[in-house]
Amino acid sequence: MTTQTFERTRPPYLISSDPTLLSLPAINAAFASKDLYWCTHLSDSVLRTTLENSYCLGLYLQTTPSTSPTPASTTPPAPEQIGLARIVTDYTTFAYLTDVYVREDFRGKGLGQWLIECVDEVFGGMEYLRRAFLVTSKGQKEGYYERNLGMESVQQGERGLVVMQRLGPAGKYVRDAS
Repeated sequence: MTTQTFERTRPPYLISSDPTLLSLPAINAAFASKDLYWCTHLSDSVLRTTLENSYCLGLYLQTTPSTSPTPASTTPPAPEQIGLARIVTDYTTFAYLTDVYVREDFRGKGLGQWLIECVDEVFGGMEYLRRAFLVTSKGQKEGYYERNLGMESVQQGERGLVVMQRLGPAGKYVRDAS
């Protein structure tokens, strides 16, 4: 995985791994919502540490500079964060995808699909990736992740959660445990 910033645009939307664009208030608002059943609001310091120790793809609505007669600003307006895909990784052999969301008022525009395509691109760039994992609820998104990320169910837990994995390029070198 490269340390270069990952960035893709579909105006007026942007997906970027630039950590300076991440909005703690926007992420915490999403974490506190009922839609994200797997997490809750975190203190700013805990959230900051969580994000700093992850590879994050933020999904943003890019705003255009105002056309008002006020003097032009030298700094473009910050994009509005509307989604996230967080990858806990060693940047080489392991990746765990979590905290994937698109804000409710931006759903139905193909942005979630695009975000997952970008995650797939990141995984594809990890030459020594053995496995990528995620956890989802049984039936909720299981088929979606199978189709769009090549994930397969590994185990179902007591609470109806499913662990899914995808072998990376180096996964073929992992010996069978039996």
